[in-house]
Amino acid sequence: MAALIAAFYVIGCVSSPSPAPTVAPTSTPGPTLSVLPSPTLIGGNDGANIQFNYKLGTASEFSGLQKASPGNLLYLLQVKVSSDRPVQTSQDWFGMEYKVNATDSVHTSNSSMSFVKYGPSQIGPDAGLARGEIIFELPATMAPGYPKPYYYMPLEDQQGQYKVYDKVYGTVGDVQ
Repeated sequence: MAALIAAFYVIGCVSSPSPAPTVAPTSTPGPTLSVLPSPTLIGGNDGANIQFNYKLGTASEFSGLQKASPGNLLYLLQVKVSSDRPVQTSQDWFGMEYKVNATDSVHTSNSSMSFVKYGPSQIGPDAGLARGEIIFELPATMAPGYPKPYYYMPLEDQQGQYKVYDKVYGTVGDVQ
């Protein structure tokens, strides 16, 4: 048996235990720049869906403090607006389209005076909705179907992640 072991040793089948493998030193990587992810857009886009309800009344004067100019009326617009996504808002988002007669071109009025605070500066699922009353002074006689209240701010003036891309025309409804 000793001869057999000696033969294997000479051939190389049996060898002395090999030393433990050495581990080459590795360098520790330096700090890496990490990019903070931007907030995930709801539904993959940045468009907000607005629900805008209103009631509209008219008067020649309001509380004895404000009187309409001759040929005009004060249009008392009560509003309730909400959104499915967070949107910055203010009374400046409201306007009125009107025509004096059927052949007239559409005019827009953004000149308003709020006599009741409009509401929070943001609407949306976590912020809730906004309500208020806004006065517009417009012509007393108009084409049928006018005035048309709308909710919109030009894109370049909107702030926040979510945007309102088109005018949202109000629907007569509950404003409470």
